[in-house]
Amino acid sequence: MSRFLLSQVGDQFCDLVEQEKDAISLHMSEVFSPIAFPDKTIAWKRVVQGVREMCDVCETTLFNYHWACGKCGFVVCIDCYKGRKNGTIKIWEEAGKDRDDFSWLLCTNRQPHEQEKLMLTQIIADDSLLKLGANVHSIRQKWGVPQFCRCMSNKEQRGTNGIAKDLLKNLIKCETLNGVVKTEKNDVEMADGKKNGTKKNGVNGGDANRDEESKNSPLNFFADVALSSEEKKPSEGSVSSSDSEDDKENYSTLRELLIRPSNVGGSSAPASPGPPSASPSQAASKARSRSSTPTGAPSSKKSRSNATDSMDTMDTLDQVISSAIRDVAVGEKNLKGEEGNGTGAEETNAPVQLKHFIRRFSLQSREPLPIRIMTLAESMALYPDVPHSWLCDGKLLRLHDPNNRSNYRIFQDQWKRGQPVLVSDVTKCLDLSLWHPDSFARDFGDDKNDLINCSTGNIVPNQPMRRFWEGFEFVSRRLRDEKGQPMLLKLKDWPPGEDFAETLPARFADLMKALPLTEYTHRNGRLNIASRLPECFVRPDLGPKMYNAYGSAMHPTKGTTNLHLDVSDAVNVMVYVGIPQDLGDADEQNKEALRAIEEAGCDILTRRRVKEKGIIPGALWHIYAARDADRIRDLLNKVAIEKGARLEPHHDPIHDQSWYLDGPLRDRLYSEYGVEGFALVQCLGDAVFIPAGAPHQVRNLHSCIKVAEDFVSPENVSHCFHLTQEFRELSDTHTNHEDKLQIKNIIYHAVKDSLSVLMGQSKIDEEKKGSVEDGGKCKPSEQSSESAGTSVGSEESAVVVKEEPAET
Repeated sequence: MSRFLLSQVGDQFCDLVEQEKDAISLHMSEVFSPIAFPDKTIAWKRVVQGVREMCDVCETTLFNYHWACGKCGFVVCIDCYKGRKNGTIKIWEEAGKDRDDFSWLLCTNRQPHEQEKLMLTQIIADDSLLKLGANVHSIRQKWGVPQFCRCMSNKEQRGTNGIAKDLLKNLIKCETLNGVVKTEKNDVEMADGKKNGTKKNGVNGGDANRDEESKNSPLNFFADVALSSEEKKPSEGSVSSSDSEDDKENYSTLRELLIRPSNVGGSSAPASPGPPSASPSQAASKARSRSSTPTGAPSSKKSRSNATDSMDTMDTLDQVISSAIRDVAVGEKNLKGEEGNGTGAEETNAPVQLKHFIRRFSLQSREPLPIRIMTLAESMALYPDVPHSWLCDGKLLRLHDPNNRSNYRIFQDQWKRGQPVLVSDVTKCLDLSLWHPDSFARDFGDDKNDLINCSTGNIVPNQPMRRFWEGFEFVSRRLRDEKGQPMLLKLKDWPPGEDFAETLPARFADLMKALPLTEYTHRNGRLNIASRLPECFVRPDLGPKMYNAYGSAMHPTKGTTNLHLDVSDAVNVMVYVGIPQDLGDADEQNKEALRAIEEAGCDILTRRRVKEKGIIPGALWHIYAARDADRIRDLLNKVAIEKGARLEPHHDPIHDQSWYLDGPLRDRLYSEYGVEGFALVQCLGDAVFIPAGAPHQVRNLHSCIKVAEDFVSPENVSHCFHLTQEFRELSDTHTNHEDKLQIKNIIYHAVKDSLSVLMGQSKIDEEKKGSVEDGGKCKPSEQSSESAGTSVGSEESAVVVKEEPAET
C-alpha cells in the first residue's frame, strides 16, 4: 500500500519541495535592511490546533514557507509574494479601505506593507521537509518505485525498470535510427547528413550491414533489457513460452513502442500517422479500434493472472517512454519556433490550437495514460471474478456488485486513466425509508433554506423545506413563478455548513455502510489520502452532501447542475427517484425521459438498460476527461464571443458554472475539437465515480435525491494540486475560490506516513538478513513489536503507521 501511494504521490511531492526551495532562493537573493534582518533569519511558526492558516490575499492554505509582517501578523503565500515581485500579480476587485492597490491588507499604522520588510516564515520545523524530499528519492529507488519528477535529486539517480530515461531521450533525439533515416522521397540520409539515393533494401551494402549495425543500436539494448526481464520473471507477464516466432513478435512490438510518436497535446490516444485531413470522427474511430484490439487471449487461469500483471508492467513502461518522448517533442517544438522553420501545427502533428483560451501557468505532470476501451470478452478474461459490463461503447465500466472485494483491481485500472466508473445496486444495502421525501418533510419540514429555480438560475430565498418536499412528486403543490408556472426547483447546499454526520446521524450511518469501494470513499479509508491529515489540522469538508432537485425531462436545454468540475474526487449515489403522480399517464413521462436519453448521445447498451423492468432512470450525466477541460473552455469562450459577450478577466467558463452543453454545443465540441465525453444515465441505486478535474454536468430526468461523498485518491492528486492553483486565480466572487482541501498538507503527510512504513520495513529486512548471516533468528517478540508500526516525522509531529496488507 505504501509503495503504491509513493508511486502516485511522490512526483507531486517533489514538485512541492521544489516550490519551497524557490522560496528560500528568493529570500536569500533579496537585499534586506541590515538593521531589520542582519542575517536573513527565517522565523518559525508553530502549528495552532484547530486553525487553518490561510494567505490573507488569495485565501489559499499555507503549507510551509510564507512571508509575514512582524507587527500586525499579515501573511502572504509564495505565489502572491512572487507575483507582486515579478509584476504578474492579479489585480482583484475593488481593494477597499483596508487594502492597498494590490489587495494586501494595510498594517496597523494604516500604511501599506513594504514587501522587502516582510520576514520569511516556515511552519515545518528545521530542514525536515528537505530531508523528507531526499528520502523520497532514495526510498523510491530502493523499492523500485517509478520516478517521473524533474527535480535535481531525481536526475542524479534516475532509472526505471532498468531503462535510463536520459539514454532513451538521447536515442529519440538522434537524427538517425541505426544510422539511417528514410525521408518522404525515399531518399536515405546518412548519419553525417549526406543524402544517398539508394533503394530501401540496399543501404550501405545491403541488409547484412544494416543488421550488423543494428546489433549495436541503443534501441536493441532497450528491447533486450525489457525482454530479458520478462524472461527472468515469467509469472509477472510472460504469456508465451516459445523461443522463436513469439520472441520476434515481442521484439518488434517493443521496438514500435519505443519509437512511436507521442501526442504532446495530452489527447486520449497516441498520435496516428494517418492523413492530416482525417475528420474527427475518423480519428475517433481509429483510436477506438486501436484501444479495443485484444492484447492476448490467455487460455488458463494462470495465464490470465500473468496477462494482468504484464498489463500493469507495460503501463509503467508506457509512462516512462511517453514522458521521455514528450520532453523531446517539446524541445524540438521550441527549437523549431526559435529557428522560424515551418508553421508549427502541420509539421509537428499538433492537436487543435486553442485560440480563445490561454492557460496562465503550465501544467507539470506526467503524461496521462490513454483512454481504455474494452469489450466484455476481453475484460472477463482479465477479471473473471468481477461481475461487470461496459457502457459508452466500451469506455465506461459498470460494476454490478458493490460489495465484491475484487472490484478494486478493475476499478483502479480505469481510475488511473481518469475514466469515470458506474457502480449499480448500491441501494440494496440502504434503509430506503430514511431517504423518502416524506421522511425529510417530517423531520426537516419547518427548517428554512434557499431554493434555486433551475430554469432561470435565480435564488428563491428562505423557504420552508416542506414546500419543496411536498412538490417533489406532485407538480400541483410546487411553488410558482411570476407567470404562474410551476418552478423547476433545486434545494441549495443542504445541510448547509454543518457536518452531515451531526445533522443527519442515522442517514450518515446508513450511507456509510452502503458506499462501494470503502478504501476510497470512507473518511478513514486507506486510499483516501485526506485521512492522513493529523488531528490537529482542520479537516476538509468532504461531505456527504445532498443534491435534491425536481426532474427536467421536458426541458432539454436546462441542466439541474451546469457544467463544472471539482477539486476532489467524488462518488454520487442515487438514493431516490420520484415520478410526478398528478401528471396523468406515467408511461408518457417515461417516454419523454427515454427520448431525452436518446438525444443525449447514450450508446445502445445504455438505452437497452433503461428499458429493463425495474430500472428507474433518474439523471443524465455528461462527463469529460480532465485532459479535455482546456478545449471545452476554448469552445465556450468562442461561443460567448460569437454571441457578442465580453470575456471578463479572472473568470472561467467552467468554474463560472454558467453553461450547459446541449446537443448543438456537444456536436461542435466533437466536430471542432475531437472531444467526446461519457454520456451515462444514473438510475436508482447507481453510484457514479467522478475523477477530480473532470468537467461534468447533470440533468434530472425525474425528481432525484442524490448523496455525494468527496475523497482524495492517490491517482488524481496531481489534478487536485493544479486545480488549487487554478482556483486562486479566480475572482473572489467564486464559491470555489477558498482553498478548503489543503492538498499540500495532504500530500506531505501521505508521503511522510508512506515513507515511515517503507523505511521501517527496510530496517526489519536488514536485521533479518543480518541474523541469517550470523546464523541466528529474530526473537518472535522483537519481530512482532518491530513490525507493529514505525514512526517517522518532523519535529512538529510524529505519526505512527501500521503496515497492513494491500487489497489491490
